[in-house]
Amino acid sequence: MPDELGFDELLDDGGLIARLLGRTAAGRRRDPLYGPDLPVVLLVGGPGTGKGRLLRCVRRHFGPRVPVAYVDCALTDCREQAEERPGSRSEVTEVLRKVALQYGDWGGDGGGIDVPRLYAGLAAVAASDRLARAAPLVDEVGRLEGILPPGSFWRGVLKGTAKNYVAYLTGLVTSPLAGPFLNALLDGLFARASAEGRAALAACYGEYPGAGGHPLSGLRALGEDFQQGGEARRIAEGFLFRALRQDLDAAYQSVRGRMTRVGRPALLLDHADNALGRRLLKPALEDRERGRHDRLVVFATARREDGGRYLHRAGNSHDGTASWHPHTGTLPEWSRPTGGVPDHAPLWRGVLLVRMPALTRDRQKDELSRLRGGHEQPDNAVRLRIHSGVHRLSGGRPLFVTRLGQATAAAVFPDPEECTDWAILDARVPAGEDDLGRPVADRPVADALVDELVVRQRPEELPPEHRGHWLDLLTHLSVAHDVECAQTLMRAVQEGRTEQLNAYRIAELLEDTGWPRCPRHFIGDLGLRRLLTRRLHRLRDGGAAWHADHALLQGHYRDLGDRHPDALFVTAGAHRMHHLLASDGADLVTRYLAEAFRTRPIAQWCEELLAIADAALIGTADDRYAHALGETQVRGDTLRRRIDRLLHAVWLTEDRTRPLDETVPGMLRGPLRELSEELARAADEAVRDQGPEGADVARAADGAALLIRMARDWGDRAEDKQPLQRCVCTEHIGFG
Repeated sequence: MPDELGFDELLDDGGLIARLLGRTAAGRRRDPLYGPDLPVVLLVGGPGTGKGRLLRCVRRHFGPRVPVAYVDCALTDCREQAEERPGSRSEVTEVLRKVALQYGDWGGDGGGIDVPRLYAGLAAVAASDRLARAAPLVDEVGRLEGILPPGSFWRGVLKGTAKNYVAYLTGLVTSPLAGPFLNALLDGLFARASAEGRAALAACYGEYPGAGGHPLSGLRALGEDFQQGGEARRIAEGFLFRALRQDLDAAYQSVRGRMTRVGRPALLLDHADNALGRRLLKPALEDRERGRHDRLVVFATARREDGGRYLHRAGNSHDGTASWHPHTGTLPEWSRPTGGVPDHAPLWRGVLLVRMPALTRDRQKDELSRLRGGHEQPDNAVRLRIHSGVHRLSGGRPLFVTRLGQATAAAVFPDPEECTDWAILDARVPAGEDDLGRPVADRPVADALVDELVVRQRPEELPPEHRGHWLDLLTHLSVAHDVECAQTLMRAVQEGRTEQLNAYRIAELLEDTGWPRCPRHFIGDLGLRRLLTRRLHRLRDGGAAWHADHALLQGHYRDLGDRHPDALFVTAGAHRMHHLLASDGADLVTRYLAEAFRTRPIAQWCEELLAIADAALIGTADDRYAHALGETQVRGDTLRRRIDRLLHAVWLTEDRTRPLDETVPGMLRGPLRELSEELARAADEAVRDQGPEGADVARAADGAALLIRMARDWGDRAEDKQPLQRCVCTEHIGFG
């Protein structure tokens, strides 16, 4: 997909990114937003929403105009480099070194950026390894010279000092030299540095905790804290990031910098909601909360809707977090909330959450047309079916749209009736390469999406023993609604395992991964639920796993008793009927609804009907239109036949796998009005038999009036392409 897909408002000359950086992609100046107190900009959205793609756009479009450094916190290269020399490196120090190299290589206005403060701090860390001998210590310090631009005064200062010291000691000692080496290194550094350089280091490291204004003490303490590990090391790492930000400020505030540099530098942190990202962001947020402002614009990505639990103190609401949607047409207003006690204020105060934009229907159609390219165009009916299916399944997620577009571009649907959502998911993505350049064979688009959205994006806190079967657990949960339903499945699926994940923890992990919650569905995203439903039906031959899960849940709710209250389905009986409808068809469900119609309050009956009919139909012929039109033979009396027609019309509307025919609103209104007439006649008979105050009169009369309203409301919602029952996972996109 084009990297810019859906990001026009963010990337244009007056957009958020240009205003934060103070320059457009073409190099024109823009009045910078905010400042001197800047927020950390968190790009938030679940899998497939384009967070990393937006960072690539910023890097490519704005990288030639302002210094931009990029780090993918999910990669392991920095961790592996740190593990080579654990006494003098950590994952964070390797990331800072990587960032400094990128700023040093900047070739735009003002040239590469010198980072002497970071250089000195990393050198102190490298020289503090208690177990290293002379030559490795010198090599480790020398390795850091690369972070300084060519011609920098600071190049050679530390390495020259180190070489002189080691030459003096050659042959005299064989024990580890960390203590004396560090002292000589720092003494030599301050002796060789200019007065301006000494002042810069003093202003920075004199403020290290416990330094008391003495930079040499601060650098020694930094090295000692790093060696100590734990919280002390985290303090040292956070201070090194502060030193880098001070270097960036100095590059802009110097006489030369004021003449040559325009805008603000940027740091792009992809997958910043993992442990490494948090270790970088937390100290920067804490510094800014304390009033230590800097000009670095930090763009970071996070999957959780609230940006991450670490931003919010336990038990406190995060409703105050500044949040912005790009489609609003205005730039976000942000300022740090007043009040707050440094060291105790929650980190969300320094964050601006930017919600990743979903693709509009028009943008989805444009992307599908682009991907079809030179392929033969389908007839209009099939094209509309494809557009509708992609909209329903994707919910506007760009990755979903593009993968479905790639698959349907080459697919052939001879008959529009065959172009259902299930057929679209079966279409094959052409062979190509993955993100790492490895060849990938052609495969069904559903399998490709499951791999990209679930397998490659497991929760960070998922225990190792569950990583291998995480996908299988979610697959079984595609038929669950509330946590009780999900927990019933999880006990059965994990039977015999020593370590088990309960449904409550799985719900939390899904939220951490960025998937939305829906009160009516355990898997709260319609597209993901469809992918997992398809996989469950194919998990074993003949849909055996699908039928087994539904049978298990039928048994659970049967044991509770049909009248047992149920928060989502009104009664356990209705919950049981839902799983029966999904697995075994409508015959027994129609009988249940007919019996309930004669005895239950009609409002409750309508609730049960809607909940029951929200069932997936997969793996069998779809005869719901024939039933809804009354064209099939149904056993039973007139009431049962009317309810059969209504059930199938509602089922078609709630389990939408293709666009509804124009006849469906009439299919809903007809039986509802007929049932209303039946209740009205029953009310008249009750008046004659019991008098106007009879117990059955009010039930029948109120029910008749309610069904007339339902006929109007349900028909109108079907005409408006909306589900009959409001639901988080479908309400925001409609059903198409």
